[in-house]
Amino acid sequence: MVGAAALAALGTMNAPTATAAPAPPGGGSWDHVWSGSGVTVYVEERGDIVSVCDTAANGHSAWTTVDRLNPDVEGYKMYARGGKGTCTSHSAAEGGRYNLVEGGRYTLNFEGRGDNGGSVAGFVNDH
Repeated sequence: MVGAAALAALGTMNAPTATAAPAPPGGGSWDHVWSGSGVTVYVEERGDIVSVCDTAANGHSAWTTVDRLNPDVEGYKMYARGGKGTCTSHSAAEGGRYNLVEGGRYTLNFEGRGDNGGSVAGFVNDH
């Protein structure tokens, strides 16, 4: 799926649920927060900060992918390894694929229970 229709459809695919989660490092105000089983993902559009946190002591690392809705643009995947309460972040300050395009449409796939069904969310990087 590509384009606006794909972004609109994201809200109907495995809708994430709200759960308590550790605040990722460098936190503050977050533009987007999504949770799934064993995972919470945070996005701050200013500075293109994306954080993934492990929220369950289940023996599995939480992870997320960050992909632009454009087949020619490489995204990235990151893991929160180390058990419940650990987080990993990337930001535009690192350059390259971590510097998200202004106005770009992004999709996140995230999971925290050993590849047993994840969640999908999307956003437009408009800040």
